Amino acid sequence: MLLLLLFAAASSASAAIVRLKDGGRIEGTVVSATEREIVVRTSRGPRRVDTALILSIEYGTPPPPPVVGVGAAPLDASPPYDEKNLLSLGLGLAAPLSSVDFGPIGGGSANNGDLGPLIGFRYLRSVTKRFAAGLDFEYFHRGGTVSPGLLPRANASVFGDNLSFLGIGRWHMIDHGAVRPYLLAGAGASRSWTRIDAAPIPGFAWTDTNTDETRRLIDDAAWALAGTARLGVDFDWEFAEPAVFSLEAGWTRIERKIYAATARGRDLGLQSVSGRLDLFVLAARWSHRW
Repeated sequence: MLLLLLFAAASSASAAIVRLKDGGRIEGTVVSATEREIVVRTSRGPRRVDTALILSIEYGTPPPPPVVGVGAAPLDASPPYDEKNLLSLGLGLAAPLSSVDFGPIGGGSANNGDLGPLIGFRYLRSVTKRFAAGLDFEYFHRGGTVSPGLLPRANASVFGDNLSFLGIGRWHMIDHGAVRPYLLAGAGASRSWTRIDAAPIPGFAWTDTNTDETRRLIDDAAWALAGTARLGVDFDWEFAEPAVFSLEAGWTRIERKIYAATARGRDLGLQSVSGRLDLFVLAARWSHRW
């Protein structure tokens, strides 16, 4: 039956609705057909569809034959997902999974910041149907912790910011579909700011001034190598084109660096802190494809 429909389409251009096995559909004019594929002229340009993906074809009233003159542009030979560029905005959360250590001055350890917001921009260019490469820029803020064990007889707060610049590659697990899972990996550099504040607990005071004000003990920034690995899903709905909505989760690591103490920190015998920063990342992305 499908072959009969294809041969009928090949004989004259016909307005049609092509229903796909994954639930999607393509509306346009069938301009040619073979046993392997059909070509549908849509409002966004020609689309080639593998016949193995077709559930059914519904024909309407055939429109007048298209006018083809000398110098007319040939049909685009690109695959259905032929848009090469993608620019996206991501919004989400980043949760630190690593800690800082005040052991050298008799203290303990605490999380290297708390859950905070993330915003990112990404550019990708398709290399094949499944693989794309590009650049990723992300900023995330680490919220302040409440850490009574980091410094003896004091409440401490660890927080900071990160700005990462990564080269990335993305690989889709399937060629086509309204729902397309993917793997993403990247490597590059990150500028990280780490700050640690502390104040004596009730009943105690700073020994040099006998006061209980909050003091900043660490306030420094450093460049470090960074990498990421993520799993995501593109929701590539026909009605929303050229927009693509995505959900993405994964891990980002920023390698160990040393952050210098302030003058107040050095008064307590603290010279610096060092540590690697691991983060769990969860983000939603809105992308424009062209």
